[in-house]
Amino acid sequence: MKKVSCLLILLVAMTWRLAAQSTPATDAVAVNDEDVVAQIFGKNKLMLLSELLNLSPIEEKAFQTTLTDYETEKGPWLTERIALLKLYNEEFSSLDERKMNSLTRQMINNDLEFTRLQLRYFRRMNKLLGATRAAKFFQLDNYLEQSTRTYIQNQLPFIKELESDKREGRPLTRR
Repeated sequence: MKKVSCLLILLVAMTWRLAAQSTPATDAVAVNDEDVVAQIFGKNKLMLLSELLNLSPIEEKAFQTTLTDYETEKGPWLTERIALLKLYNEEFSSLDERKMNSLTRQMINNDLEFTRLQLRYFRRMNKLLGATRAAKFFQLDNYLEQSTRTYIQNQLPFIKELESDKREGRPLTRR
């Protein structure tokens, strides 16, 4: 129950902190989840994960190395995702079918790359920590990632047809 409460507090605080920023939505993702974790829990991500995962001193060093590698490899994926979201946001009104097709495929491929990265690191974490603790790690990591994605998605305009339906007061679902 304590863990669920902590995660709910994290979501509320992350949403509040991101909403309080005056920068465009795609720049809001630049908020470092390390800062958010430290603000909510009073510890950095490594310390929080060490406690959550109940790491022994021997596991701690190997885990720290693996976590650093994971966060480093996650960087280019996140940079590409932000660039794609900015492109969509900047060119929203002028996207034709060809551009929309290309952009959508790039977003899907970006998601697939991230899933492959997580799978590679789940294997490493599984060997290092066992399945249960590896699952706990990715549960928290996914929680932070999905919270950020949700916030950004809520800030982006709808694709042309949906946006025009919204302005005209029609339901946003297709019939």
